[in-house]
Amino acid sequence: MLQTAAYGQSSQHAAQTMRSEHLSAHRAGAPDWQSELYANSWDSFYRSPFGAAPTGSQVVLRLVGPAAMTAAAIDLSNVNANANATTTIAMHRLPTSYLKDASGIPTMAGRSVWEGTIPAVDLAKPGVLNYSFEATDHGVTAYYANNGDGYGGVGGLYPNAFGVVNYSITVYARTFTTPAWLRHGIIYEIFPDRFDNGNKANDENPKTQLAIGAGPDGQEALVPIQFHNNWYSTPYDPNVTVTPGSPDYKEELALHGNGNWNTDFFGGDLRGIIDRLGYLQSLGVNTLYLTPIFQSESNHKYDTGNFMEIDPGFGTLKTYVDLVRAAKARGMHIILDGVFEDTGSDSLYFNKFGNYKSVGAWQENQNPSLKSPYYSFYEWSPGNTPPYVDWSGVDTLPQTNTSAKSWQQFVYGKYDAKDPTNPATNSVAAYWLSMGASGWRLDSANNSNFSVAWWTAFRSAVKKVDPQAAIIGEDWNNPTNDNGVDWLTGTTWDSTMNYPFRDAMISFFRGNYNDGNVQNYAMTASTFGDTLMQMLEQYPQPAMYAMMNLLGSQDTERILTILEGAPDATGLTAFQQATWKPTPAQQALGVAKLEEATAFQYGFVGVPDIYYGDEAGMIGFSDPLNRGTYPWGRANEKLIAYFQLLGKIRNGHPVLQSGNYTQLFAQRDALAYARTIRGGKDALGHPAKDATAIVAVNNGPARTLVIPMAGVLKNGALLEDSLHGGRRYVVKNGNLTISMAGYGAVMLFAE
Repeated sequence: MLQTAAYGQSSQHAAQTMRSEHLSAHRAGAPDWQSELYANSWDSFYRSPFGAAPTGSQVVLRLVGPAAMTAAAIDLSNVNANANATTTIAMHRLPTSYLKDASGIPTMAGRSVWEGTIPAVDLAKPGVLNYSFEATDHGVTAYYANNGDGYGGVGGLYPNAFGVVNYSITVYARTFTTPAWLRHGIIYEIFPDRFDNGNKANDENPKTQLAIGAGPDGQEALVPIQFHNNWYSTPYDPNVTVTPGSPDYKEELALHGNGNWNTDFFGGDLRGIIDRLGYLQSLGVNTLYLTPIFQSESNHKYDTGNFMEIDPGFGTLKTYVDLVRAAKARGMHIILDGVFEDTGSDSLYFNKFGNYKSVGAWQENQNPSLKSPYYSFYEWSPGNTPPYVDWSGVDTLPQTNTSAKSWQQFVYGKYDAKDPTNPATNSVAAYWLSMGASGWRLDSANNSNFSVAWWTAFRSAVKKVDPQAAIIGEDWNNPTNDNGVDWLTGTTWDSTMNYPFRDAMISFFRGNYNDGNVQNYAMTASTFGDTLMQMLEQYPQPAMYAMMNLLGSQDTERILTILEGAPDATGLTAFQQATWKPTPAQQALGVAKLEEATAFQYGFVGVPDIYYGDEAGMIGFSDPLNRGTYPWGRANEKLIAYFQLLGKIRNGHPVLQSGNYTQLFAQRDALAYARTIRGGKDALGHPAKDATAIVAVNNGPARTLVIPMAGVLKNGALLEDSLHGGRRYVVKNGNLTISMAGYGAVMLFAE
């Protein structure tokens, strides 16, 4: 009935009931004494400290078994990131007095507690260390390790060493730190062309501008761009089929555009962002993440044309500087999008269409006598069509050769401390940091042509320019074990766009849903909580508290579309997606779910991220429909007010930014957790005022929650709900009783 664990503090006995249920389940069918084995990696009695471990530290592990057990040991593998390194650590029996603190077991009678310490020598290098337990009773050995779900937490019994699912410990560099301003922030992602048009004089011009599209023969060619004179119109989608004679013919024609991708513009620019800084500040935002702003022919700018120039449709270098200065005057930071796995084929560096005055890499490929300084930037594939490696099969995006010293120097290697704002003597990373950016979001950062070594060198270069610069990698997988690679060693990125968090949120707050990229499966509150605890256990604390916890991005469907109950995108045509509208009942439910989900997001560990317009009620399936224009003058003002309140709550309560996390309740559709600061230190060991917050969500009909407060608050403790006008609650009989509205949330703070 109850699942509790702590991130940075002891969970004590609050999870006794549910853990007993777990134990009973894994005891079924187990022979005699072996069924008495028990450990829980989320409970500090059994594993201390909780979660990832810095290099040079020690981890104490405990195992409960029957009193008759004669020996126990810890089996380690992948020691110090060496796949062939294994070792065994003997455990010793503790005095029976320790049983009084052992949680999760139905009875302490006839039990024993065993303890072993993983020494610092086995935690000397960053990587993922694996472990399991051996238990012996008079010559018979049993194995205890991670449960079959692989979540961590309460383990499972294995009859032999084959097929054991190991527990894991992420080991990260002891020196790993992340920028304080990022950890204590709220991020707002902006797709500049669609946010606001502040200067019509720099609007894109279809009479003079060309972009890559399809020619009359269907081959790659330069075609005129398209421009929407109506700010509120729908982005063009070439997948919409135009059928003459169809009753929807005119609408299909209007939605289809000229059949070319990413060539339609709305005129949004950097001046528009400057004009809206007051609005963004009202949301509590302190960090703006801008999708690419460098010169490019497309509306999305991920096909970079020139890394050292602002796209003229967005403004000038002066406009960018004005934005940086205006933002910093409001205490805001700018994170830029770094697209280093490829460039555009129509770029200064590749110059496939001859639009630039440079001798591009393409010119040298076609005529080797023409020497290009950029030829080594790319990966070539002679004899193939095209004769170069393209990113993800898109021939307009030639993939860069990240092993080339020339590309490394261009992206991050050059830094002229005497003249840091000179684009000729500084790398891309260094130049824009010197021009006022506060960090980089790294596009496709886990792409196969990148390596830990590459991003380690990038990190070193960036931190040399600005030790407080943020580095956020795009990785849709578990970044501590992404196909065997650990990106969060403390030597590469500070954090990631936390797509696993988004997936879990959709699975809990929506249920089964397929957006064409990810199949989400419905989760109960218990499974949802386990998924989050796995994340907290695996991600290093400095990274976890700086994770970009998003509900949507430029690459996903709008979160409100999903929560409103839209059909799976895979079952709709492009026209149906472009014209789908929720019923009033669906819209009301979707907004309620978005509010409760966002309250959960703002209370959880990490940095809340808003995809522009989500706070205004924007909807849309995936690209290009998720990249509509911000509905100025037509926004859901009530929803905006809710986001403004959440921003005020988050920024006004440091405990939500850096407090420890303890899950208190997970039952059916309701989950509650505590964020706490104790002893004058926050979860990262920084000085902070003691505080307690309780966040609860109810993703179902109205109900009353009875939440155990053992180890969190004492009887008589008074809490106020900042989401609902300071409504008061009192802890009684060791519990906090809350009447929850259907699809509602509370954010309570102890006085």
